[in-house]
Amino acid sequence: MIDWKLDAFFWLVLPIAVLEAARIARTELKQHRRALSGALAFAAIELLIIGICAATASPLVFLVLISLRHAIVSIREGQLWDRRLMKTAAMGAALVVLLASGVGSFNAIAAIDLGPTLQRVILVLVGLTCVLAILPVRIEDEPKETLVAPLALILFTRVALPIGAHEPLFAIVVPLVAAALSLVCALWLLSAGARANQFEPSSLVSEILVCERGVILSFVWMGLASGDDLAEVGGLVYWWSGALALLALEASLRRRPLPKPMAFFALAMAISLPGTIGFVGEDLLANGLLELRPALAALFMGVTAINAAALYLALVNIIVDLRDAHPPHLPQPAEGRPSTMMLTTAALAVVIGLAPGPFVDLATRAHTAVVHHPNRHLEEDREEDREEEKAEAGVAPDVGSFPGAASPPASIH
Repeated sequence: MIDWKLDAFFWLVLPIAVLEAARIARTELKQHRRALSGALAFAAIELLIIGICAATASPLVFLVLISLRHAIVSIREGQLWDRRLMKTAAMGAALVVLLASGVGSFNAIAAIDLGPTLQRVILVLVGLTCVLAILPVRIEDEPKETLVAPLALILFTRVALPIGAHEPLFAIVVPLVAAALSLVCALWLLSAGARANQFEPSSLVSEILVCERGVILSFVWMGLASGDDLAEVGGLVYWWSGALALLALEASLRRRPLPKPMAFFALAMAISLPGTIGFVGEDLLANGLLELRPALAALFMGVTAINAAALYLALVNIIVDLRDAHPPHLPQPAEGRPSTMMLTTAALAVVIGLAPGPFVDLATRAHTAVVHHPNRHLEEDREEDREEEKAEAGVAPDVGSFPGAASPPASIH
């Protein structure tokens, strides 16, 4: 019988899967590769596979789905390429090792003693998959890659986090690897922005997207593996904000004439300016890292600054190149109108950013579902709220209920 995990993490991933499916349909239509029915069919298949992968607790079902997805994407793009084959092989190998160890459900991972060797083998394979999903791809492969919903992160949360809880080095090594990858991607983006005149505008947009995608997914991976409640919740929120920002960047930068206001607003979403959901995720992630690893928090903020400067430089160079390419004797074209994708992602980023409470609560419950321990910060806040309510009602507070408070002394007879 197939086991399911329709928990808060599934409901957090589902909207990201919807955004990825919408991107696939939009790309197929914009490139005139398929009619509306064909584009919607591939989008529906993508949504179904990502949704089931997030919902299933069966390693076997997950293995079948990633193999099926590899075949479908190869048919959709009309070719095979090494990186996708390597990612699928690494995920498949991790799942096969898990199945061979007698684990028939993700729910049973935390309760089964896999042994140190098997644990490290699985963690290395899942980590390799995340590295391959994060590192920038070749420019020509950019439209073929998943932009916002890599299955590697779903596998990481379902498999690596429960196993990593028993591995002392997990919360040290993985965040450092993720931080190093984020720095590589940010510097790569800065280099692309500085050499913008050596790219065609469409190639520069692809370079921006693959590098920014690497930075965002590195931050998500860093937060999830950090071992701190706030940072883990921040990683989940940042995943959502990054999905919206990447889709807004792609929709605005590929549109001609370039809609400059929306392009700069997409930039604001990507660098997590206040008022957007990214600011909430960045704040949670930075504060969580600062509590346990100040050096890693400093690196996170440094990469964030480099990423912001690189994005601004690249966007300005795109605008300058488009202006120089326009014949000087002709009037400048009118501003392009924002697309439905741009308006939708911008509205979601602002609405959630201005009223983040319900979404942060969902991310907190998703965090509890995947890491198998309560959010310490949230529990302390709730306990303090309960004590304040008792004080206002005139009820004496419980001495031992405050976080860190000592138990009352025993009576002396």
